[in-house]
Amino acid sequence: MKKTEFIKREAINWLFILLPFIYIFFVYDRLPQFAPFQMDRDQGIYHAVLFVMGVSLLFYITLLVKPSIVPPAAFNENLKNFHRMRTLMLAFTSLLCMTFISEKIEVPFNWGRIGFILAFSYMMAMGNLYPTIRNNFFIGIRNSWTQSNELIWKKTHHFAGKVFFAGGLAGVLYGILFEVYPVWYMPVILVGYVFGLKFIPTIYSYWLYRQHERMTHNKKAA
Repeated sequence: MKKTEFIKREAINWLFILLPFIYIFFVYDRLPQFAPFQMDRDQGIYHAVLFVMGVSLLFYITLLVKPSIVPPAAFNENLKNFHRMRTLMLAFTSLLCMTFISEKIEVPFNWGRIGFILAFSYMMAMGNLYPTIRNNFFIGIRNSWTQSNELIWKKTHHFAGKVFFAGGLAGVLYGILFEVYPVWYMPVILVGYVFGLKFIPTIYSYWLYRQHERMTHNKKAA
């Protein structure tokens, strides 16, 4: 019974893993012949797909196996979140790889723009997921401040959800309305933007911790 439930639950994830390779199979006649030991430009599409899906598969296995050594209470409280996170990650990377392939075979769309919008849509989806993550040592905003107090964890993750959703929405709107790569160093700006969004909830968790410590100190002094 457990095996059947596992297969039903993970089938969509396995489909996302296979999807880029199925796509390659159907359009292989429009792609360069696969030569795994060649590092020339023609092989770049294969290297990109194998790298992205390889990293995704590594994270997928980690999210699938690692929870078994997480304390049972934290595992049970976040069981749905582990599954949602695996599915979101694989859906994003699978569709991203398919944009790489479509661009290579010259399907007439602005694939750079689509990939940009897809990435920030993924961020919005993660923003929706963050408020549901319960206190644990494996996923979420994990630092000494959030894990010192259950209320700080909850407030930080509700705030992080809003930050990531708003940041993702801003990225999607930018991708729709403007040229996504107006300057050559735009990727550097985007990486800084994403890290900035990640950093804001960390600062917020520290501020909450300081507020909590101040209130605790005042109660003891009273």
